Amino acid sequence: MRNHRVVLTTLALVTAVWVGPALADGPGDNYGAQQVGTVRFLDQAMNLLQLDDGTELRTTDPRLLRNIREGMRVKVDFTHDGERNELNSIEAIGADATAGTTPTTVGGIKNRS
Repeated sequence: MRNHRVVLTTLALVTAVWVGPALADGPGDNYGAQQVGTVRFLDQAMNLLQLDDGTELRTTDPRLLRNIREGMRVKVDFTHDGERNELNSIEAIGADATAGTTPTTVGGIKNRS
């Protein structure tokens, strides 16, 4: 009886180790990002926006593109799902805006003479 349990347990572990990685959905091609750019092309009928670097962004909410025009400098937040970029938010900005985090100083700056 003990040998029977050991054999079954071993088979279960071998199956789990062999099948587990095959079923796991490893690192994907999904990511989110923010970007600053100039609108090169805008098609509100298709809910499509293209930035000056060629990045294409699509949305299912046409209200996001309502006040956007070609030539505007914008900051976009989007999600890439492996096939296309889905626009989460967009805002018109000034020429000096940057995407991402703002550098900060930890612990302060000391003047060393």
